[in-house]
Amino acid sequence: MSAKAKQIKDLFKMVYFDSEFSTQKMTESNPFNSFVMVDGFVVHISSLPEQLQEAVKSERAEGRDISFTTDAE
Repeated sequence: MSAKAKQIKDLFKMVYFDSEFSTQKMTESNPFNSFVMVDGFVVHISSLPEQLQEAVKSERAEGRDISFTTDAE
């Protein structure tokens, strides 16, 4: 039975916390919602300036994810 479950999971490319296959409650309690990628590093969203926090929230509300890069010279 677990082999069949793996086939189904692979067929639909399902992963944990996948928003397409999660309930609203599970999506809201997703621990990864508090983090965002900045220059390849995972940082807590509260460490970003307010305008970037709003950008992350609006992109995620539309079902997209977002990451940032900084100008390092």
